[in-house]
Amino acid sequence: MKEKLDYDIRPVTVGDYPELTKWWKLYEDDGIVIPKASLLPEKGLGGFVVEKNGAVIASAFLYFTNSALGYVDYLIADPSYREDDRQSILLELASHVTAVAVRAGCEAVWAMTSNKKLINMAEKSGNFSILPDDYRVVYTYDKYYSAN
Repeated sequence: MKEKLDYDIRPVTVGDYPELTKWWKLYEDDGIVIPKASLLPEKGLGGFVVEKNGAVIASAFLYFTNSALGYVDYLIADPSYREDDRQSILLELASHVTAVAVRAGCEAVWAMTSNKKLINMAEKSGNFSILPDDYRVVYTYDKYYSAN
């Protein structure tokens, strides 16, 4: 029997977005891009958050494509949440989002990150396949950055 979690994973709501934006801004110096709601799936509502003791502590977004591929992005945690279960919560959130994609018909689900700690954590869990090469995202077009 699976152990009962002391937190909930639920869909993102409009009320969660200001908190997520605050976190993204805190990580901006680390190269995190703050996504506009219009660039997130379902205009910012296509994601999931982890809520523990009434506070949102982590989030991830799930993009569905016009194929059987799902894409997980913008996995983030509250920078001030430093409890011992932080890493396991992030892994559980990634697994949950992946399971949602699979139930929706995705035959493959992938994500990209340059965060070495997150990569090592995912690899050690044994639940994720890590490609051996280092990849970088290349924007071919972004109207918000092109205008500046």
